[in-house]
Amino acid sequence: MGLLSAVVNADTALDLGTVYSRIFVPERQVRICAPSVVMVSRATGRALVVGRDALKGDELGWRDVELVRPVWNGTVTEYGAAVALVRWLLKSAHPGRGRLRPRVAVAVPSGAAKMERRALEQVISRAGARQVVPVDHGLAAALGHQAEGAGIAARMVADLGGNSTKMAIVAKGRVWAHQTLPVGGLRLDQAVAAWALREYRLVLSMEAAERSRVQAETLVVEAGDHEPLEICGQNLDSGKPTVHTVTAGEIATASTQVIDRIVEALEELRNSCNPELTRQLLIHGLVLSGGGALAPRLPTLLRQRLDLPVHVNACPQDAVIMGAARYLSGPWTKKLKKQQESLREVPATPVPASD
Repeated sequence: MGLLSAVVNADTALDLGTVYSRIFVPERQVRICAPSVVMVSRATGRALVVGRDALKGDELGWRDVELVRPVWNGTVTEYGAAVALVRWLLKSAHPGRGRLRPRVAVAVPSGAAKMERRALEQVISRAGARQVVPVDHGLAAALGHQAEGAGIAARMVADLGGNSTKMAIVAKGRVWAHQTLPVGGLRLDQAVAAWALREYRLVLSMEAAERSRVQAETLVVEAGDHEPLEICGQNLDSGKPTVHTVTAGEIATASTQVIDRIVEALEELRNSCNPELTRQLLIHGLVLSGGGALAPRLPTLLRQRLDLPVHVNACPQDAVIMGAARYLSGPWTKKLKKQQESLREVPATPVPASD
């Protein structure tokens, strides 16, 4: 009985992203997020270190090694490195479990070909899974929002990752339509960096661009477009550190074209629905997941442009692994044990935050 309990408690959910990978063990509430990078020896091809240790090694300038991202948009691109990444995640989530091989539910891109799905399943099996349960990425995102009727009532879902935005229409436990746009949070930051270079001849790192973008969007929502904000970078001509004072609206507008592409793709997906699905979407709306969902003004913009209710989880980055775990737990209407994620609906007009 103890062994059976251990096997059931080992059920695991996995979401392999281009930038970050996440793993979740629902019965023990273990959640791990790590960069999807592996340091590989050029001489032997052997994986040396994984995740943040690999990034540190790259910063330190280790020789005769290569930094590899083994998964791209949910598809395996480097088999050996992918096995090393998943094996490290499984060992980190199940420390001291010895030979215990968990059942793993993994989010698979909606449009993945059979060979791509098979390659992903083989990687996870090789890394130590007893059984691999593929879950459509769109369905996992829908189930992860913990709303009443999740996965059953028609909803549009959009998972805004670092490198892409995965969109789907989910109803009755299946994906009815899907689309993947090669635009994600990194493109928003790149747009801000390009704007700073063009307008002020200021070179921003991606970290500085992201920080400025989030600060600007927060100020726009809370105080308006004309709120001043300082940006710090390197002057292109002199190479000296330089600080410019700009308005929050300027920075927020820099990423407008990227947001427009996301909106247009969502509009196209919505318009592909039949009248009955469209009617249900007007009720249940759009749910956002992924790190990009944390952009302060994005949900409001989407609500205004799409004329749909827009919902965001308290922790949208974990929505996909939460949904994959929920898929394993039984009926989709059953809530994950010890895990309640509340939804908040974004109002059409931003309301200043109160102290």
